[in-house]
Amino acid sequence: MARLFNAIRSKGVRGTARAIADRIEEAALELYWEWKLGISTSGRIPSEALGYQDDAHSFYAPTAYGNIMRMLRALDIRPGGREVLVDFGCGKGRVLAMAARFPFARLVGVERSAELAAVTRCNLDRARRHGTPVPVDVVTADAASYAFPDETTIVYFASPFSGHVLDAVLENVRASLAHAPRRLRIISHGYDADNPFERQIRRHDWLTLRAEVPLLRSNCAWIYGNSRWSAPRDGAAT
Repeated sequence: MARLFNAIRSKGVRGTARAIADRIEEAALELYWEWKLGISTSGRIPSEALGYQDDAHSFYAPTAYGNIMRMLRALDIRPGGREVLVDFGCGKGRVLAMAARFPFARLVGVERSAELAAVTRCNLDRARRHGTPVPVDVVTADAASYAFPDETTIVYFASPFSGHVLDAVLENVRASLAHAPRRLRIISHGYDADNPFERQIRRHDWLTLRAEVPLLRSNCAWIYGNSRWSAPRDGAAT
């Protein structure tokens, strides 16, 4: 009861009611989609248990299903397109399993932990039996040295790493764009725009903030685009 009163004091009655409704939605969707897809992606795993020895890599904690749906809808993926999404730090494959229900041309999950990558493959095998036909590749690799595919059009981050790893990944993305100019979007989410992960992304001046996506529990996702690319004319990228 004390927690409720403290919440009302800090958020007000309306804000507290919204937070309670968000938690109920999270719990309901967690049960529904884990059953619907036949997968198991819940739980939290400390970074130490995954064998990460530095502060650059984060722990495993899945994104809420409701937030995943909000972000995927914001990307406006349309049938017949050539959208290819790379999920860095794909964990147990929750985002990939949900994204496979949208008309992507291809999905790629990059995961440093061999244990989590194996779980992702197992979960995706189960999800395919429940109607997820989009091709999905799961790569066990260090994100910093991963050979970024030139056909990628969307990059997804759920704050899986920071520091030198994030800088290396973004430089690899930029090198891919120099080699194969195209429109590319990065979607990431954290607690607020002032979290270290978002601050680090925004230091890269070749990226421009395009949109903000409201999420559950007053969180947000942000969609960035490469600022030096414009729509091609007469079939040539500029």
